[in-house]
Amino acid sequence: MIADQYYMTAFFTVITVLTIIGALPLLRYRELEKFPEANLLIGTVLLLIVVTLFIGLRNPFGSWRYFGDTYKYTTIYQNIQSDPLWVSGKDYGFYYYMKLLANFFNVQMFFLITAVLYVFPVFYAFQKWFKKYAFFAVVLYVTSMSFWPFGINGMRNGLATSFFLFALAFYNRKWFMYILIALSISFHTSMVLPTLALVIAQFYKNTKVLTGIWLASIPISFLFGRKLLTVINFLVTSSIGLVDDRGDFSDIDSGVFARSSFRIDFIIYSGVVIYLGYYFIYKLRFKNDFFSKMLNLYIITNTIWLYFIYFPYTNRVAYLSWFLIPVLVVYPIIYATNLKNQSYFMAGSIAVSLFFVWILAYL
Repeated sequence: MIADQYYMTAFFTVITVLTIIGALPLLRYRELEKFPEANLLIGTVLLLIVVTLFIGLRNPFGSWRYFGDTYKYTTIYQNIQSDPLWVSGKDYGFYYYMKLLANFFNVQMFFLITAVLYVFPVFYAFQKWFKKYAFFAVVLYVTSMSFWPFGINGMRNGLATSFFLFALAFYNRKWFMYILIALSISFHTSMVLPTLALVIAQFYKNTKVLTGIWLASIPISFLFGRKLLTVINFLVTSSIGLVDDRGDFSDIDSGVFARSSFRIDFIIYSGVVIYLGYYFIYKLRFKNDFFSKMLNLYIITNTIWLYFIYFPYTNRVAYLSWFLIPVLVVYPIIYATNLKNQSYFMAGSIAVSLFFVWILAYL
């Protein structure tokens, strides 16, 4: 049994070791087609099992210092079990999900099942897009700096984005995709934002213009962001839950996310992905309709986040674009036919992901 105060460190240590061991052949082979398939298969299985068990078997009664809102979710779940008439005031999809499980499972099983739903629908999407190379997307997913917080603290957001990615796996079956997206919104209303961005991306395809708008929004946000706080909070956040008022939940989050400031670190983290996408599309002439639309979806959503940058817990809005990062990084590396040194690009992406998850987690 791992003590609560060492639990997150143990998680990061284990996934880092598994990632390094699994991805080590990237330093030997330049082309991914030479990468040992045993590493891909075993590495994927181990990571999926380990992260699911770590998140699902955490202490349901642990302190907020180590597990964020976990105890609040435990309290609500137990309230539902003891009082069938207890009703949640928002995010009804998540509420009815809890209410269903409360009829059959204890709170530990609730967290374990939730962890499975947080991880495996996303893996299904990765498997569909990347086949045997899904391992690399899984690595970037579980080593992203938001994976842990949205698995143990912002659970509603985490499940909602998991369902959204799962929905995108059915991109060519639009009616089914939008049904799944509606389910995602029912779990957390903030998913309205990437949904609207997805609709816009279907019609507006000029990545250069969108990138220019993103760049222009940085100084605007810096100069006027604080003045926009009250207006944005009144017009947007209260209606679609972009910045959660937390309701029955605590206002506790990791210190790196909680402070209200101009988050240049988050901008760099977001901008690296935009630069890579721009590089592949305009420098390497990578033409792929799905990738271009996903990149535009990311840019639109991240641009909107820039105007929320001074909000405490602004990562909750930033994550509405960040959850797409594994797709946007892995997709062109695998499918851009004129890319040289595929493995080095992939190894660099993994190294950057590990750097951010360790550095930002302990700032």
